[in-house]
Amino acid sequence: MSDETDACTAYLVKVELAAPWEPALQPVWSDETGCWCTSDHWVFRYDYGSSRLRKVFRLPRKSHNLAGRIKDAVARSWLRRRFAPGVGIDTLVQLASGVLVAMYDQVYWYSPGQHCGEARGLPFVGQPALASPLRGGAAVHDISQCVYFGEYLNGHLCDVRVARVDLTRQSVEVCWTFSRSDIKHVHAIHYDRFRNRLWICTGDLDHESVIWYTDDEFQSVHRFSGGDQTWRAIAMLFDETGMEWGMDAGKDAPADAINRLFRYDFNSSRRCEKAVVGNPVYAACPTETANIALIQTTFEPGRHQATPEATAIWLRNATGRWQQLYELRYRSRRKSWCGRYGALLLPRGTTPVGRLLATPANTELHNGQMLVLSYQPAGAKA
Repeated sequence: MSDETDACTAYLVKVELAAPWEPALQPVWSDETGCWCTSDHWVFRYDYGSSRLRKVFRLPRKSHNLAGRIKDAVARSWLRRRFAPGVGIDTLVQLASGVLVAMYDQVYWYSPGQHCGEARGLPFVGQPALASPLRGGAAVHDISQCVYFGEYLNGHLCDVRVARVDLTRQSVEVCWTFSRSDIKHVHAIHYDRFRNRLWICTGDLDHESVIWYTDDEFQSVHRFSGGDQTWRAIAMLFDETGMEWGMDAGKDAPADAINRLFRYDFNSSRRCEKAVVGNPVYAACPTETANIALIQTTFEPGRHQATPEATAIWLRNATGRWQQLYELRYRSRRKSWCGRYGALLLPRGTTPVGRLLATPANTELHNGQMLVLSYQPAGAKA
């Protein structure tokens, strides 16, 4: 067992509702000044400085005739989102230009300088239609500014495709295909700015649990390592000397597959355990300060592991040690808007130190309400 969580600093956490009037609001992409958030087909911008939320744009209507407009108005209404919410847009990335790309029933893009309140669709001409990525599973390549995501499928026998979104060509195309004999689905793609590399996380069985990489934007793909549940990952973090990830061993994993955080050091080519977190790690968010980062664990009902019936956020402090920061007990919601798992939904991107947006799902407290978590070491001046 790791001792990396020993002698950690105590933190005080202040919890506030970010927008109590806005139902099923979730943070999806953060930067140093604000966070893009979604509810159903709507996209909002939350400003960290003013703590204000404003509605920016929406996905386009499927039909513009009278019947289609009435149907859309009912489906997008506040009452519908309050009492019968859907998952909505859960994967969105921001390019360096400020343009946003969202994955939903298809790929959409929104340019603040070109579009007025409504995104535009980018068609995919291949067959069959592309499956959506897992929540937050897309990445932007810093150099090319292309967006990459992999298909997240269950109960299938199909090969699994990776898609490239290239706005300079207004195109969505398949750039790589994994054999179904190698993987079940793609969990996430991550861009590593320290190595100019894209990493691909796949699962779920031992032989499917692999971390792959490409240095040429999917002209070639290489297997880094894998073969057991310790390499079954969704969330990853990167720095100058290494990378860290959390296990995603869920309810289909054996009882002894207790989820842990790992670090791989590129200088020594060695992997070490950093912390035992218990439940599967679904998301990670670095901060604007080196070393400090956050991850989120999800509770899966029916799991075989002896783990807490709760979802939690863990903090990596400036010394590199991990500790639990915040926890909410699980409570199944009959009309849950995002499945049966207990989670604290985090954004991708980068979040300011000391502040984090998160939306609880299937929890005893704050279910479906986006929270502002403000944290600081105990004894520090506010």
